[in-house]
Amino acid sequence: MARYGTRNRTGGSKLMELKRKYAGALVGALVAIAAPAAANALTLVIPFGNSPGAGSGKFVDTYTFNFPMAGTASVVLGSTQSGPGTNVNFATNSVRFNNVILSVVSSGTVELQELLNQPVAAGSQTLTIKGFAQALGSYAGTVTFASAPEPSTWAMMILGMGAIGYSMRRRRVAVKVAYAA
Repeated sequence: MARYGTRNRTGGSKLMELKRKYAGALVGALVAIAAPAAANALTLVIPFGNSPGAGSGKFVDTYTFNFPMAGTASVVLGSTQSGPGTNVNFATNSVRFNNVILSVVSSGTVELQELLNQPVAAGSQTLTIKGFAQALGSYAGTVTFASAPEPSTWAMMILGMGAIGYSMRRRRVAVKVAYAA
């Protein structure tokens, strides 16, 4: 029967072999604990759009979204003038998500506005779009919501980084080569 500290066939000690087995069991247990946290992660992509009307003129559209938990939201909104009478112009500083103004990415024939990674609380969120539309004009966009990671997810990430740091710091055994004289 081998004692601790003796070498096995691969050159490592039995103690190191036991440490590896326990480390593997620990990682497996942590993954099992973190799995329910991953199941609670939520990402929603909600499309919206409108053709403001049969006649030219100003419009105000309001959309209300209900998010079940806190997280971040991104809004992307666009309009393309594809022919006569299809233009939609968004009013300056009048496209707002929870009263935060969307950034203008481009204007003119192709109008794009966005708001990326805006922190939001659980509950009702409001998107208000004001502008001027020609008879056949329309716009479309998406609201993307991602829930914040749970504490167990953060703990798993930090433990993983620590394990990587530990494995990189571990010393390698120096090998001495001796030649016969």
